[in-house]
Amino acid sequence: MRKLLVVLLMLTSSHGAALAWGGKGHRIIGELAARNFPASIPAFLKTPQARFQIGQLAREPDISRGAGQPHDWDLDPGHFVDLDDQGKIMGGPTLPALPASRRDYDTALRAVGSNQYAAGYLPYNLMGGWQQLVKDFAILRMTIAAQKHAAKFSMTPAERERFSRERALREMLTLRDLGWWAHFVGDASNPMHASIHHNGWSDGPNPKGFTTARDTHAKFEEFFVDANIRDADVAQRLRPYRACACTIQQRTQDYLAASWALVVPAYELEKAGALDRATPESKDFVAERIAEAASQLRDLVADAWTQSAKATLGYRNPMTVADLESGKADPRLLN
Repeated sequence: MRKLLVVLLMLTSSHGAALAWGGKGHRIIGELAARNFPASIPAFLKTPQARFQIGQLAREPDISRGAGQPHDWDLDPGHFVDLDDQGKIMGGPTLPALPASRRDYDTALRAVGSNQYAAGYLPYNLMGGWQQLVKDFAILRMTIAAQKHAAKFSMTPAERERFSRERALREMLTLRDLGWWAHFVGDASNPMHASIHHNGWSDGPNPKGFTTARDTHAKFEEFFVDANIRDADVAQRLRPYRACACTIQQRTQDYLAASWALVVPAYELEKAGALDRATPESKDFVAERIAEAASQLRDLVADAWTQSAKATLGYRNPMTVADLESGKADPRLLN
């Protein structure tokens, strides 16, 4: 009975059970994106095993919940951002005016009586995770370059073995970082993860009489998906690659703004009963949102790989990835 009570409390909490898309949806997003990585992406990320691993890792931030405190209270707000009906985050910053860091974001929210833990910091998980992937790819490029130019730099057998081992490690870390971050890319496609109306219409004006039931979130993203959405439904809605000659801040802003704009349509589907009994409209809406997450993940990974070629590594003796890949710089001197 005590275990049942804990489960019920989670289901009725605000963001405590905000498992965007549930395990099935996040798996589909990770696997579908990996299946459609462009030819430029390293082959180790496109094998059947890697696709499976990315799909499973995309579920991990939800699976890790319940580890205790401070783990949960510190990490759970990274799954959402609470935009109000005016497009402000809890009455504070807007997406176009997001502060550069979580520290400054928290300061801005505290000035209006909130904080990053109440409002959520999903935008920073998206941006920081992408920047980590760029770094992962840049270091991976270095290890590949070291093996390619080993003879030129007269590397010893021990040095060759070192870079071989490091490459294997970097592949493992890159796959793990990509898979974990994929979860938050998935969260961002869910309108309820970008709104104060995240689990039933919140307090305040409700002119259309939308539901205030505390099971709305799970009904939309988990129960509906489990019962009605197949991998093929999502795959057929995957859009073509969309280039963005913009910063990761701009891309994050645009992605979350597009999701936030669909909050009312999501609640209109619920009001019409289309989340209790699937209709063509509700299936299309939910499958399209999951497909957009997979499309965004594919595009962001492709852009991270491209950006990594322009990176600089090291701090005391910095080297560009371009110099390392061309054989101009000796990776043994990198520090």
